[in-house]
Amino acid sequence: MTGMQLVKFAWVNYFLDLCRGMKKNFNTGLEKSVGMDLVKLTRRRKQILRELGFSEELHSAELAELEGGKKPVMKTSGNSGVPPSKNPIGVPHTSSQREPSGRKPGGQKGHPGSTLLQSGEVTGTERWYPAAACQKCGEALDMSSATARATRQVVDIPLPIAATVMNHVAMQVKCSCGHCCKGRFPEEVNAPVSFGPNIMAMTSYLSTYQNVPFKRLTHLLETIFGLHVSEGSVSNMLNAMRKFSKTPYEMIRRKVAAGKVAGADETGINVNGKNNWLWAFQNDVATFLAFDKGRSRNVINSHFTREELGNKVWVTDRLPAYFMADVGMEDHQVCVAHLLRNLTYTMQAFPDDPWSIDMLDLLRDSVHHRNENDIGEAIREKMEKRLDKLLESPPVYTREDGKSTDLDKLKKGIAKHRDHVFTFLTTPAVPPTNNDSEKALRPAKTKLKVSGCFRSEEGAENYATVASVIQTAVKNGQNPFEVLRVIASLTQV
Repeated sequence: MTGMQLVKFAWVNYFLDLCRGMKKNFNTGLEKSVGMDLVKLTRRRKQILRELGFSEELHSAELAELEGGKKPVMKTSGNSGVPPSKNPIGVPHTSSQREPSGRKPGGQKGHPGSTLLQSGEVTGTERWYPAAACQKCGEALDMSSATARATRQVVDIPLPIAATVMNHVAMQVKCSCGHCCKGRFPEEVNAPVSFGPNIMAMTSYLSTYQNVPFKRLTHLLETIFGLHVSEGSVSNMLNAMRKFSKTPYEMIRRKVAAGKVAGADETGINVNGKNNWLWAFQNDVATFLAFDKGRSRNVINSHFTREELGNKVWVTDRLPAYFMADVGMEDHQVCVAHLLRNLTYTMQAFPDDPWSIDMLDLLRDSVHHRNENDIGEAIREKMEKRLDKLLESPPVYTREDGKSTDLDKLKKGIAKHRDHVFTFLTTPAVPPTNNDSEKALRPAKTKLKVSGCFRSEEGAENYATVASVIQTAVKNGQNPFEVLRVIASLTQV
């Protein structure tokens, strides 16, 4: 599908609406002239082309061809909440809301460069001398007078990387009284053969953070380290790591609860063929992931008390569960990125209604004020006045059957959360989008793309716990593998 075809899809819905009981209503007191309407139509067209990355105009012949089209505006990941995996063939999986800068991709002229520096921790040195005789006169050279001319380094990994095997032998001593006194194995040495903390940490890291499936993980351990590990053993190690991480997991939850700003989001995950949910609650220092079968307010209340949920700003989408009074989330910031995607769709589906583009301009202006650090009560009040004016404007499109259009539904949704659209303009710590929460959930979707599904609820819980530890470690600049290794080691002390 070409880019021009995508533009055609964005226009054809207007003509389909005329055939489906949708009519353009000019009896709204606006007294629009035909000339003004054509100006707004052109403005809509240019905006659609700009959103899709095009700058050229449609020719009149192409517009005439569109009028006979049969396909409506499609909802994609660029203009709705549809995941990229559900995009129709030919539609790009990503769509930026930013306008093209016109600059070439890559590092820009004058940017600070970087290179791989030589290490001060050298494990060995090779010296390369010239030939024994001078290349010019043929005289023998005194190699004891040689000095270093230049130094280069080669970084490598020593092979083979062999596992160590530690024998644990329980001894017994027979007392003179005849009683046999027996030594006891440590608690972690509970089988004829078991795996140590380093292997457990590496297995958890590769499975959870690098999304390596069980079968490939066992093959990697065998080919690189010479370890014969079954898929069942991998599962047992992840179960053990979840148990070992119980205390850090609770500490992470408390870190999120103690902050003044937090984000929350949820996504569906496949558990043995059934849809379940992975929830993310995060702030700038911690990420708490939780597995649950449901998507209701009960999930939120099962992990946080009303006191923990209150006294902070929650950055979320418009899922009703976040806004119910008995949940206790007192202050909110609705995700502006979600609104921008919704508005992109309504702009394409209702090209003659200026409301979508005006709302887009308002949101972008507000984010621009934030980026320029031009914020405060006065700016928020100014933006909310513009929002109120837009919400009061009558619709251009109405349905003959009296039902609400998609644009009407979006207006009502924004009006419902009117007080939570511009919170970020008065609270500097509050971001305008919920991207950080979505970022916390994205690795789980990548893992499911690779592995297909979680085989059990226990496996999903293992992932949520270990991934919480790993993502929190990364946020704090720590080595996630080393953190897992320390957790596994401390439980065996």
